[in-house]
Amino acid sequence: MKIVDLSQVLQNGMPVFPGDKPPVFNVEGDTAAGDVYSVIRYTMTTHTGTHLDCPTHVRPDGLRTDGEDLSPFVGMGVVADCRSFKEGEKIPASVFQNMDLSRAEFVLLCCGWDRYWGTEGFFGDYPVLSEEAAKYLAGLEHLKGIGLEYISLDPLPDPKLSLHQIVLGAGKCVVENLCNLDKLIGKEFLFCALPLKFFRGEGSPVRAVGVLEEN
Repeated sequence: MKIVDLSQVLQNGMPVFPGDKPPVFNVEGDTAAGDVYSVIRYTMTTHTGTHLDCPTHVRPDGLRTDGEDLSPFVGMGVVADCRSFKEGEKIPASVFQNMDLSRAEFVLLCCGWDRYWGTEGFFGDYPVLSEEAAKYLAGLEHLKGIGLEYISLDPLPDPKLSLHQIVLGAGKCVVENLCNLDKLIGKEFLFCALPLKFFRGEGSPVRAVGVLEEN
């Protein structure tokens, strides 16, 4: 198999959702400096870096990160090539209606936005799903989730998290701050975004990957 890493690096100074406290990573032991062991202490929210939003991010009940069933976080993935959409444009439902999503359990939006990671441009007016597109994807019973390369499923700012309400409200997951999706365009792969087992967790950083079978 071939594994494609779809995750951003967790480190000091990384992008965070506007208004969130930035993560802090402190080296408290370093064998390179002569310590007996290496260890890092970190403080961050559950929505730091490449991370998963569970439905309980916006509602009181539903899927959380501490369940025994991990199947909602793993499934066949398909990448929607949305690189033709410009800043501020809405991605229409027709993009997905014209795709074969019969086997897809995760639809990942490739807009090329990960090229802005670590710059001010990352918080720009990225392309987002239209409300019609969000409702279309949320209505696909076999779909487990949606993934994207930018900081939020919703445009900034949207205090109501309107698109989150549609997708998470339908019991789907959302994975944000992905990267390297261009490497999976036109390919069939297994998408994995396993969360940490936080008690009553409504989200979690993930090591998202795409797994390809090699002939």
